[in-house]
Amino acid sequence: MRGPQLVSSKFIRQEASRSAADGEHARIIMDRFSILRTRILREMRNHGWRRLAVVPLTKGAGGTFVAINLALALSRQKQTEVILMDLDFGDPSVSAELGVPGCEPVTDAILQGHRLSDLVNIVEEAPNLSILVPGHAEPDAAELIQSEDFSKAMTDLRNHYPASIEIIDTAPLIGGDMALATLPLADAMLLVADGREGTAADMTLAQRLLKDMPPVMGVVLNKSED
Repeated sequence: MRGPQLVSSKFIRQEASRSAADGEHARIIMDRFSILRTRILREMRNHGWRRLAVVPLTKGAGGTFVAINLALALSRQKQTEVILMDLDFGDPSVSAELGVPGCEPVTDAILQGHRLSDLVNIVEEAPNLSILVPGHAEPDAAELIQSEDFSKAMTDLRNHYPASIEIIDTAPLIGGDMALATLPLADAMLLVADGREGTAADMTLAQRLLKDMPPVMGVVLNKSED
């Protein structure tokens, strides 16, 4: 299969234009994710972690928004290489949100014995950012995530990019099993809660579901007024 290719992100180009038109709003978003980046990097380096799952508690909480902006913030550091992966195979959205072409089907690559690194592309506007983002839903998504072949492929990907921080965009934790199937692949997780419509019951259920899972580094209240 082919090696990494440069792809241009419509999202990053639009954000650059928006920043020129409304610099204050862009600065606030950038500052908030820069602070989050600093905290995440410090903790991950202290513990020797390299793979972080960004987990929305509920559908619509904004996990993909957080995963993309955190990955971009990390990639702005010159010495930090980042891989952003969309492992919400049942309903992938990173490709559309970033405005980049989706990669070839992961299922086909695994069945044909190809490496996941063959599906990785580099974002032209953010050279330290590589992406593995399917453009369409994968068949039998949860079964694929839990398969031994996929686990081995993820280990091979980590070995192929030994210096990279890996950010995983997952399916919502509540309402399905995709996120729970994905989390054992991560070293740690960052939860994303809906700051406007989320409930205390969501957090209580999340605590039960996350028993014996990788450690939680924090909770982002997305769409909050604070």
